[in-house]
Amino acid sequence: MQDFPGRHTRPIWVEAAPPDAEQAEGMPFRNLNDGVTPVVIGGNDWAAAWAVDDRGLPMFPVGNGSGGERQREIAYRFGINLVMHVLTGNYKSDQVHVPALLERLGQ
Repeated sequence: MQDFPGRHTRPIWVEAAPPDAEQAEGMPFRNLNDGVTPVVIGGNDWAAAWAVDDRGLPMFPVGNGSGGERQREIAYRFGINLVMHVLTGNYKSDQVHVPALLERLGQ
């Protein structure tokens, strides 16, 4: 994804490690963040782009004309990606557990 629109298309910001941060195992963020930024800030009004009424119809306009429906779709995609980012962090560090998990599963 190149843009992260909601009802509006504005810049987003993510926390970056300070320039003088010491890297632990090559990761600039605290170990508890699994090397993934813990903060995403944007003024794109994603919640309004995702909002639907009782009939499943959008509650708020997004963009202009038919381009608005594409913008709404991208807003949904961003939301899914954001949730996956928050829930999984950097899944690559979990790869060290794969052999033990496969052994437990008998594979």
